[in-house]
Amino acid sequence: MLTLFLALFLQLPINFNPDGVEQRLRSHVEYLTADTLQGRAPGSEGEKLAAEYLYDRLDEYGVTLLSPREGEDFFINDTINGKFTKIHSRNVIGIVEGYDSKLKNEFIVVGAHFDNVGTSHITINGEPVPQLFPGADGNASGVALLLELARQVEAQKFLFRRSVVFAFFGAGEESCAGSWYFLNRSFGQRESIVLMVNLSSVGRSGGENKFQIFTGLHNLLLNAIANDVGKRAASLVPVPSHTDYYPSDHRTFNAANIPITLFTTGYGRDYHTVNDTKERLDYSQMMGICEYVMAYVQTIGEREERIANDMASANSAQEAQAKDGERIYSQWEVDRPAQFLHGGEMQFLQRWVYKYIKYPESALRDGIHGRVIVEFVVGKDGSVGNVKITKGLCEEIDNEVIKVISASPKWKAALHNKKSVRVKISVPVDFKVEHRARFGIKK
Repeated sequence: MLTLFLALFLQLPINFNPDGVEQRLRSHVEYLTADTLQGRAPGSEGEKLAAEYLYDRLDEYGVTLLSPREGEDFFINDTINGKFTKIHSRNVIGIVEGYDSKLKNEFIVVGAHFDNVGTSHITINGEPVPQLFPGADGNASGVALLLELARQVEAQKFLFRRSVVFAFFGAGEESCAGSWYFLNRSFGQRESIVLMVNLSSVGRSGGENKFQIFTGLHNLLLNAIANDVGKRAASLVPVPSHTDYYPSDHRTFNAANIPITLFTTGYGRDYHTVNDTKERLDYSQMMGICEYVMAYVQTIGEREERIANDMASANSAQEAQAKDGERIYSQWEVDRPAQFLHGGEMQFLQRWVYKYIKYPESALRDGIHGRVIVEFVVGKDGSVGNVKITKGLCEEIDNEVIKVISASPKWKAALHNKKSVRVKISVPVDFKVEHRARFGIKK
């Protein structure tokens, strides 16, 4: 009997070379947090020195530079993200071109802001005392990772069909002005950006500082890709977050309806203080994060299809109403999402869908495979109903998916304002013959 398996994606070759990575990360952070850079305030001499350092490292790694050595400086006197901003800063931009003759004209932007809040003075015994804010986690940690990713991608560019842009943004502390300038004034192929990946504060660990991934309004496909990458031999896997921790450069792209992913370990207690120093970073974990992000970006770079932004479907879910006129929420709108066996959608796939679904003989015989997108409503009592295929493969497979999901045990209902509410959920179910995959299905 042929054993069939469901897998989210093919296992693609990733060669993350750990030799010297931790030392390079330390070296980057050490330079960026040095007293000579005076906290890298936007428009300062320290920010300019940082820009030159970034340029020199990218040039050393063989990355094609799209900005001069001192960075592409800009002046903004405009309203950005609802805040009037008058600023002078600079961006440093590099690119590794993809190998595919068609897809190389599409871009994955991986970014991190390299400025910090600079210096200030406090009064002690009537005397002004200078304070310097090193900004190790905010955001020398993200910049160090971005430099190492650029080095790794250039060394393995034969794995990337799409082009990867490495964007070091200035004025991230000033309304994300650098990313706004890049997207609205500098980069002329905005419509060809398929994804923006933001690395922001990725250096802390322990306690509340878990390695986390945020994909905007619960982007279904990006979450599935993140889960698939986590099944590989990566040393560290992020925890999905439904919360956007803080304003950062990914919001600029999200507002332009470009799919986004934020990688972060969250705010540490020392964020924006004089104690945010290089000694407090977890460089070993940063190396693991770098390995994971490398695999994640390569997976997006290799895909045939673009990533769709779920913003439109999110707006639709927010406006959805049941026949009785009562609102149906989305999972990210409620105070506590609906849960299946103390987990979320992935738990539902693993513990129910992948356990009981069968690959129809006719579909197998005809070589039909791919992804089904199905949505359903979890009611106030936890029951599953209104199961609907929004993207199907064939009648036999679609009917099998509907049958299994309709037979789901009750969920734990979602709560909003301490009351049970209905929520609409959408999940991907992939049909693929894969002998080494994690999930088995019975004939």
